[in-house]
Amino acid sequence: MSGADGAAWRTSSVSGGGACVEVAPATSAVLVRDTKDAGLGPILVLDQASWRELRASALTRRAGASGGLRITSEDRKTMHAGTEIVTCWHVSTAGLALHYTHDEWVAFAAGVREGEFEFAPVP
Repeated sequence: MSGADGAAWRTSSVSGGGACVEVAPATSAVLVRDTKDAGLGPILVLDQASWRELRASALTRRAGASGGLRITSEDRKTMHAGTEIVTCWHVSTAGLALHYTHDEWVAFAAGVREGEFEFAPVP
């Protein structure tokens, strides 16, 4: 994987350009970040199994785990670009974590349901 530079980031069409889950296919992985962090926050690198688990968790709105990936649901106050907000979906792996609001998670789930994220890691 060459890193996140030049990655083809995409969000759900349902997000309307607002804060949301942002993903990009990469060599042997799928990259995931949070648009609220303006590209300056952590980027999770998910293998095929973890990518499937993330999409399944969004669709069913349930917590889950696959390998080192953990998805939890609980209200927390988190900081994004200097602003504290309440997030309820938390995705973590390799010591990095992303935090999403209910609306962001629902928009991602809608994109998954519509097939907007039907891609695998680039070989």
